[in-house]
Amino acid sequence: MATCTEANLVPVLLGRTEKGSSHRRLPQSVQENANLEECPNSPTADDSTVQALATPRSSMPTRFMTEESLPDRGGGYIWRKFLPAMFIYPMWLYIMVKQDAWSESFGTYYPLSLAMIPGSMIAGSTPLGGGVVAFPVTVLLIKLQPAQGRDFSLMIQSIGMAAASFLIMISKPHLCHVWLIVWSLLSAIGGMIFGFSIAIDGFVINIIYTTSIACFALAYMYRNMFMSRSSQEADCRRMVPSEAGALLTGGFDLQSNPIAAFFGKRLPAALTAGVCICGFYGGFLSAKLGSGADMLAYMFGVFVWNTSVPRGAELPDNMLTASSVLIMAGCSIAGAVLRSLSVGMSREVMLCWGACVPVVVIGAPVGSLVLTLKRTLFLRRCFYVLALIQFGTFGILKIKGNLLAWMCTLGAVLVQALYLVCHYAFVVRPRRQQAAEVQV
Repeated sequence: MATCTEANLVPVLLGRTEKGSSHRRLPQSVQENANLEECPNSPTADDSTVQALATPRSSMPTRFMTEESLPDRGGGYIWRKFLPAMFIYPMWLYIMVKQDAWSESFGTYYPLSLAMIPGSMIAGSTPLGGGVVAFPVTVLLIKLQPAQGRDFSLMIQSIGMAAASFLIMISKPHLCHVWLIVWSLLSAIGGMIFGFSIAIDGFVINIIYTTSIACFALAYMYRNMFMSRSSQEADCRRMVPSEAGALLTGGFDLQSNPIAAFFGKRLPAALTAGVCICGFYGGFLSAKLGSGADMLAYMFGVFVWNTSVPRGAELPDNMLTASSVLIMAGCSIAGAVLRSLSVGMSREVMLCWGACVPVVVIGAPVGSLVLTLKRTLFLRRCFYVLALIQFGTFGILKIKGNLLAWMCTLGAVLVQALYLVCHYAFVVRPRRQQAAEVQV
């Protein structure tokens, strides 16, 4: 495996690559202030270099392009983070006054307003939309139909996720993986249209929701508990490939990964097909549950892209999370438009929307200001607990004694668990052992 020497790191920091390469370059501010340092795995790196690299410094360039190491392009102007609220609040006030919906919205649906406070925080710190909180609250607590819960999730995410996407694009555009976003959105729109065009019983939708959240919670917990160490110990990444085609033109060693070696020059086409399949299914879930495209995009990145690409071409976790936010925002806006212009939204959905808009439109920027690493970890644990509670609640109140439904749900969870065990045994553990051998 190639080492990270100063000689091959210089072109990266200055944003220069070989002709034909399609890598994502570092921002200009990082290029101008780059401190050329060696990778700790390099045989030429001495102890002082390793110690320097272990010291957290906001100005230090990084091959991961993480939030901590790259500058916030908000420029310190906090008010910019609240620009979506400045646009949305006047329109929301006009609608509420025109419809005289104050008492109906807040008098009846105030539990939703309270639920979306932690919901917006969870949506801002995990690859999940606010629909993961909105759907169960509207169906179980407010007693709306599953289709109405779906409509409300799309409507409220078209505001909250759009605000979060705006914040990401102006503050940390380097975390937006355009290839993943574009292909996921294109295929998800098709999946949403297909999902809207077919009718599924509300009981089946409840089963799909319960199973999807349980499977994702299991995969997400596995990702954070068992893969974090291996991700940090992975190779010295210099740049993130901006598209699948860059895996062939960027000088990556396809033989470093058995899957990449198997597909060879067909690897970009295989990855594109994979993201389209995940995007289509995610769009279908979004058309029935109000969320799902973000979960499938994140899982594609972790379990398909990062598992299949050559060493050094993996997508970092924060880039996958940020990209999933933009994907779900686009799907929510598209879904809300499709539903509004085709069959319309019920008054109950609009009243729920009116009660939650003032919360979610500021939830993303407030979350970005107050969320520290410890608070983010706390919210992730809250999501695990919430998923477990939702699984039990939906099982008791909706599935009840339906043996076939329980077999399908538990069978899907067991298959997911078996896949994760195989993934750890054949992917994560060998990479850890290989990294340990290189360090020795």
